[in-house]
Amino acid sequence: MLEPLIFFALGLAVGFINNIAGGASALSLPVMILLDLPPTVANGTNRFGMLIGVLSSVFNMKRYGYLRMNIAKTLLLPTIIGALFGTLLVMAIDDTGFQGLLAVVMVFVAIMSSLGIDPLGKPPEAPPAKPGIKAFLGFMAVGLYGGFLQVGVGFIQIFALRKYSGLDLKHVNAIKNFMTIWILLISSIGLFFAGKIIFSLAFCMAFGGILGGYFGSKFQHKHDHIWIKRVIQTASIGLAAKLIYDLAA
Repeated sequence: MLEPLIFFALGLAVGFINNIAGGASALSLPVMILLDLPPTVANGTNRFGMLIGVLSSVFNMKRYGYLRMNIAKTLLLPTIIGALFGTLLVMAIDDTGFQGLLAVVMVFVAIMSSLGIDPLGKPPEAPPAKPGIKAFLGFMAVGLYGGFLQVGVGFIQIFALRKYSGLDLKHVNAIKNFMTIWILLISSIGLFFAGKIIFSLAFCMAFGGILGGYFGSKFQHKHDHIWIKRVIQTASIGLAAKLIYDLAA
């Protein structure tokens, strides 16, 4: 009886955090692994559980007027292509390899989330009409990473979208969440066929994610999200250390 409640609460937290900051998988995946789910099964269950929460968030952000569909549509193709290749990679990796990569990436997520919003230079004053070849390849790489490891992809998307569009964080977050739907959908389908999803737990997480996405979108509409990043940075380093310890033991 306790396990469904844990995954419901996990989905609630993930839906809330992903909507306003990104990076919640850096918390949920290690927790699921510490609850004795094999790393690749935790990965698949986590993604499917997140999907409905992200849908809830996008619906609300669109209702508030933050989702710029004209920009999102131009970036959809490279994101989908990248996510397809990334999903093929994650289906091929074993539990030990995934856990080791996860620990390294979580430390990177903690470092990356503490950087300034424009580490690659000044963004444009107005979004371009369509992506050039560099932007196409860049967002394809983001989709590939999202389909493969997915942890911290929200931060990467925020950096890339800010650099590409010059929009404020609320509009960027709305586009990020729209793109994330497609990454999660593609990778969840692949991991389903690989037998890496426990649906009873994923649905508990999804129900929590619906509420988390709803409250997260309302919170973002009224508040800032810097404190969420600080929580993710601290927890990511601690949980990464635990994963490395378990691998070495």
